[in-house]
Amino acid sequence: MGSEPEPRRTLVTFATTAPGPLQQVTERRPRLAIDAFPLGRLLVLRCFGDVDGIEEDSEFRGPDREILHHARTGDEATLVLRGDGDEEDIIASLEGEAAHLLPPVRWVHGEARVTLLLEAGAEPRSLLARFPGARLISKRRPTTGDEGRTAFSSPLFLPKLTEKQARALLTAYESGYYDFPRRVTTEEVGASLGIARSTFEQHLNRAEQHVVRAMLPLVRMRAGRGPGEALEVYSRFSRELGLYVRLQVLRGRVASVRLTRKASDEGARSDHPYLARILEHLRTGSEDLRDIPVHLEVGSFDRKVLEFLRGIPPGETVTYGEIARRLGHPGAGRAVGSACARNPAPIVIPCHRVVPKAGGLGGYSGGEGPDTKRKLLAREGALPTEGPLASGARARP
Repeated sequence: MGSEPEPRRTLVTFATTAPGPLQQVTERRPRLAIDAFPLGRLLVLRCFGDVDGIEEDSEFRGPDREILHHARTGDEATLVLRGDGDEEDIIASLEGEAAHLLPPVRWVHGEARVTLLLEAGAEPRSLLARFPGARLISKRRPTTGDEGRTAFSSPLFLPKLTEKQARALLTAYESGYYDFPRRVTTEEVGASLGIARSTFEQHLNRAEQHVVRAMLPLVRMRAGRGPGEALEVYSRFSRELGLYVRLQVLRGRVASVRLTRKASDEGARSDHPYLARILEHLRTGSEDLRDIPVHLEVGSFDRKVLEFLRGIPPGETVTYGEIARRLGHPGAGRAVGSACARNPAPIVIPCHRVVPKAGGLGGYSGGEGPDTKRKLLAREGALPTEGPLASGARARP
């Protein structure tokens, strides 16, 4: 007998103008962005940009709200608020309709961006109707792999942590079990609680699992990503390349650019200004795309290479070896080529302007490979139309 098909789920991201302190403060501070993480009757806020004196803002203080903690580093601030529990009630009611809120909720310009995971049978329109001024941003199937239901569970942190588990974790911490070096053993902590070592270790292990799962949204945020975090998808056809340009935007930054033969995902939009500028460059070969922000999840060497590529202007090319030399790694030309092959945002990060010293075009991971690279270089005026180098680019030494 075959296994039951996995229920279809849908990720829906929408914007809402739900009134409240976060709506008010981000509307009043246009250069402020806030990522909100509900924790039951508490709310953790990660604030970015205009954070001067934010802990003194009147929106966060009142009979139903209290700032329990605040800290600041540069232009980032963290606040922990005790509130009236509205978020907890909303999350619980959503789950009753087979919808799960994925943290964080991002507030900017007086508007919140919310992502929901909808189980099979959930009705997006009726759910969105519950939020003031809701407008749909994206709707897509989850692409987070095999993380399972726990990755999409309620952000009410530690709902299953028992009193015994909490006591074991707290006693371990206060006794110095997590110090380096450790000041106590599990046997000693268990004895202080009047329980066997094996029982204490069982409680502690389960408590640690609950805490780690609860903190993953914050950890992912600090790592610059989130599970199921919504990517805005845009797509338009380029006559110059004969390909569709598929753009993914994450928090206002380009996360990926793909050149494909087939039309993009159903529901992809076509009206993003970054996409318009990319298409304009494909038409003219002269549009400067260096100021378009990008979201890079790459290693340190790859990041150095990709940042270097952004400084190569249209109409010029550089060899792999020259980039390696300028980055202080002579002889690493092959590694530079590998970094170009892993470029998540071709055209915006112009890896097509990197060519072999020996001549020819070299490889290209975008579109139809070297043929697409040739079209891009020709459009920019970096590809001779006659002579022995007509099949390659004229590289700077």
